[in-house]
Amino acid sequence: DLLDERTAIVDGYNSYFSFSRGRSGYSGVATYCKDSATPFAAEEGLTGLLTNHEGAVGCYGDQTEFCSEELQLLDNEGRAVITQHRIMCQDKEQTVTVINVYCPRADPEKPERKQFKLHFYKLLQCRAEAILKDGSHVIVLGDVNTSHRPIDHCDPTDIDDFGENPGRKWLNGFLHGGKQEEESNKEEPNEDSEVTSTDPIHSGKFVDTFRYFHPTRTNAFTCWSTLTGARQTNYGTRIDYIFADCQLSKEQFVAADIMPEVEGSDHCPVWGQLSCSLLPSCKPPPLCTRYLPEFAGKQQKLSRFLVKVDQKSIQSEQRDALPGSQEEGERRENFNPFGAGNVSGKKRTLDSVVPKGKKTKTIKTSSKPQGSLLSFFKPKLTNVVPSTEAPVRQCQKTLSLDEVTSSQNSQKASTTIEDVSSVTSRV
Repeated sequence: DLLDERTAIVDGYNSYFSFSRGRSGYSGVATYCKDSATPFAAEEGLTGLLTNHEGAVGCYGDQTEFCSEELQLLDNEGRAVITQHRIMCQDKEQTVTVINVYCPRADPEKPERKQFKLHFYKLLQCRAEAILKDGSHVIVLGDVNTSHRPIDHCDPTDIDDFGENPGRKWLNGFLHGGKQEEESNKEEPNEDSEVTSTDPIHSGKFVDTFRYFHPTRTNAFTCWSTLTGARQTNYGTRIDYIFADCQLSKEQFVAADIMPEVEGSDHCPVWGQLSCSLLPSCKPPPLCTRYLPEFAGKQQKLSRFLVKVDQKSIQSEQRDALPGSQEEGERRENFNPFGAGNVSGKKRTLDSVVPKGKKTKTIKTSSKPQGSLLSFFKPKLTNVVPSTEAPVRQCQKTLSLDEVTSSQNSQKASTTIEDVSSVTSRV
């Protein structure tokens, strides 16, 4: 994968990337941290196999149920980046670890991918709970590729079978509340609401922060099919999340929501705001892209630029270009988990199979083009005369949108967590 400097080095941010090692452009994640939220540790992947430098996060948990080949494959697709930050909560310095993931999908035509997805979930839970047990707060965010409950899906066709999906069963155990969440969270949370991991019924250690603040909101989706123009009718699913450990959710999160009005992708951003302040590291950890030879301004060997290129493979990649964030099958699965055909009720015709002389029906998806990752960053203003007017937003020492920005694939909408004290407008 070719990472250009404009994407890797954004003024005011430090970034951390992970790419698929087996298929160019197939999958990947990136985390952008404002300089005021510079992590003191960062690493790529969940297994630790990709980490060979100081400044790693550590705490890998019990991986004995995975063989070495499985662990290598699970980290081979560039689906996780972990950053670790220092925060100040109630005059006490603490640590929060952000695990940015792009979870795989279960291809109905490839049974091995279903197992791969479940193994990835299990490894993610193992790593997150190990870090939590070590004393750090944990936030897991990104495209989880499973809508949790019927309220998170535009068309849960068969409620009886809906909950039998293995991914949803995993979410029931991973999240605090699980199946009981729908019945127990009928009202908005208040000061007396308890969110603890010691509840014998609700054994999950993490909270879906959106549902914590909006337990009954309907039609709240984050992903829509671009093939059918589903965003126009809000025919979507909520598969992008910010999960946080129970204590952090209760004591520090003050808001969490989705941003469906932000276009440019088949996904929309989601955000969370915390009341704690940030303690940035004096310098980024070794995984930071600014240390890569091509961006660090270091002398490079001539042999680095003399790479034999397979022209056939380039032409093949150009013909079989992948979409921005999900393959066609992945989109279909998100909207019809039971394989019941076209759930939108609209017919879609591909140009390659249309008989000559036949007119095709074009579905208008959006007037706005595919978004660029750089569009989510505000340019740093220079030579601007300070205004005497009061700022639009009050400065508060809180952690909220934009401070830690994560992106799945290179063109997908971002998931964000920001420090309002920097007086930065949210995307």
